[in-house]
Amino acid sequence: MARDYDWDDARETERPRQRKIYDFDEEDEEFLRAVSHRPRTGQQRQTASSGQRRTASAQREPQPASRRAAPSRPAPRRRRRGSVGGLVLSLLVIAAVAVVWLLTRGPVHNVTIEAGSGAQASLFVDEPAMDTAFAGDVSAIDTSVPGKYKVKILHNGKVYDATLKVKDTVPPVAVAKRAVLPFGMQPDPAACVEGVQDVTQVTASWKKAPDPTVTEEQTAVVRLTDAGGNKTDVTVQVLMSYDTTAPVITGAKDIKAFVGGSISYREGVTVTDDADPNPTLTIDNTAVNINAVGTYPATYTATDSVGNASSVTVTVTVGQKPANYVEEEQVYEAAQEIYDQIVDPGMTDMEKAYAIYHWVKDYIYYVDQSSHEYWTVAAYQAFTEKAGDCFTYYAAAKAMLNMAGIQNTDVEKSDISHSRHYWLLINLGYGWYHYDACPRVGPGDDNFFMLTDAELARYSDAHGGTHVFDPSLYPERATESVQGKVDYENNRVYG
Repeated sequence: MARDYDWDDARETERPRQRKIYDFDEEDEEFLRAVSHRPRTGQQRQTASSGQRRTASAQREPQPASRRAAPSRPAPRRRRRGSVGGLVLSLLVIAAVAVVWLLTRGPVHNVTIEAGSGAQASLFVDEPAMDTAFAGDVSAIDTSVPGKYKVKILHNGKVYDATLKVKDTVPPVAVAKRAVLPFGMQPDPAACVEGVQDVTQVTASWKKAPDPTVTEEQTAVVRLTDAGGNKTDVTVQVLMSYDTTAPVITGAKDIKAFVGGSISYREGVTVTDDADPNPTLTIDNTAVNINAVGTYPATYTATDSVGNASSVTVTVTVGQKPANYVEEEQVYEAAQEIYDQIVDPGMTDMEKAYAIYHWVKDYIYYVDQSSHEYWTVAAYQAFTEKAGDCFTYYAAAKAMLNMAGIQNTDVEKSDISHSRHYWLLINLGYGWYHYDACPRVGPGDDNFFMLTDAELARYSDAHGGTHVFDPSLYPERATESVQGKVDYENNRVYG
């Protein structure tokens, strides 16, 4: 017998959860047989005895109330316990910790700064007092080095312990430098970057190293790491070279100087290389004592981009300045009036050089005597007496070329068995040319304005070696003639 469900009892009586009981008739059995042969999912299997049966029953004629199943009772809502109380408790704990921290921290607290920044005692207190200062020596603290440093702070008459923390969060900065390096050798990554900037020590390493056995230009990556562990990657171009030829140093000659004076070591000195357009030149003059009479060595060293190097050592003679010595400033003052008459600011460098050449050659009278010890003395003689020998002509031209800003270097005849001779090389931006304003006697063309080696040699060979010189001592000379631009008859140039 099916049990009748009493709705009043369900409302009035607290009962445990009950199972639903049904009476099965023939139609129910047919329904169960039908659904038992259909493929069912897990969920379908769970609901076959309830939902599907209820659906089938709903399609039949209404049953008496005694035959209806009792509706299921809603499950009671589960109450969430402790959520509000736990939140309140957490807030109370946080507040208590904050109060304790405020009460125990004192007037002095620890400080964190960025590497390279300055550290002042006032940073360690919220309200600096008149006497707030470091209590003790802090000169040993290097704020460019990350780390923790113990310090003592004087504040309101008391000394407190504190900690200064230096941190580095800024990565280094650098610029890629195209490097030409020796073939077959693993290059130094630091040689491939320049302009490295960081307040801490920076080390360079290869993130992507070049292949030292490949002669084609390669792309590599240099990693820069500072003391704080910050990293910067720089992409660089690297070329492995077979270059084994060292740069050539020219123009390095023995130097004379005076006690207490100065020395222009680089004047007239040039460096060239067959592969590197910009070899470096360093000068070691540490052995020279400009304040004491004596002779001292000075060494010039030229290095190309792959490490090939050459050196030249010269002798620096330091002596007492003679009574008749003339300073360069005195020479330029004596030459100024003449220079202003012959040189116009609108002239080209070639026109200025020729104007100087023409005046020196035509307006100084040749006499076979002059002082050869100092060029300034000879130049001063040229401008004040307008007379002298080849050294005087060379010195007068040198002075006015300097005034015009035209690059020049001294040349001395190498074969002095019969006579000495002095002239200049000048460079107007397209190569070095011979420049000799001293007039010659005897037959032949005696014009020596911007001659090539070959043009000068033709005259020298025909006149007993008047201009024999050691080419290795001087900058490489131009080979293209400019004589087609010079009109000696009308004293004009076209260039």
